[in-house]
Amino acid sequence: MHLKIALAGTLRALRLNRRIRYEQLSDASAKSKISALERGETSITLEKFESLAVALDIDLLALMALCMSARLDTPYPTLIEQARAQLKAFEAEGGLELLADQFADGELVQRSRGKPVNTDNLNAVRKLKAEGMTQAQIVQKLGLSPTIVNRHWKRIVDEETAD
Repeated sequence: MHLKIALAGTLRALRLNRRIRYEQLSDASAKSKISALERGETSITLEKFESLAVALDIDLLALMALCMSARLDTPYPTLIEQARAQLKAFEAEGGLELLADQFADGELVQRSRGKPVNTDNLNAVRKLKAEGMTQAQIVQKLGLSPTIVNRHWKRIVDEETAD
């Protein structure tokens, strides 16, 4: 089942259960949008999803758990336990520190443009360069493109001159 269909059923059930009319959800979204959501004809942004949760007086995570329960045909307590296990693993792997590093004063920390560096390839180039291999030899040995090897080579040289 598509997530927007699961949201449609969940939204409808919550609205009926709480005897909420479309007009009462107008702060969250237009009446026609709520109707289209309940028919599974449209999707919403995360911000609108949060607004719906507030308007329905339900915790955002509870609303998502209900939607995912419907989508996966799995009881929500099972999903919550699975999520809890994944969160604990994320925490044990140092993920919370990495998450905290992504923000400063409530704003997302900007990172440089471009593709993130493949540290395994960078370290392999670093090791072979230290062994005295040329860029061409490293291209042959690692099977990387000359452009990638050159990019890593320049980074290593820049690091060496910075020290």
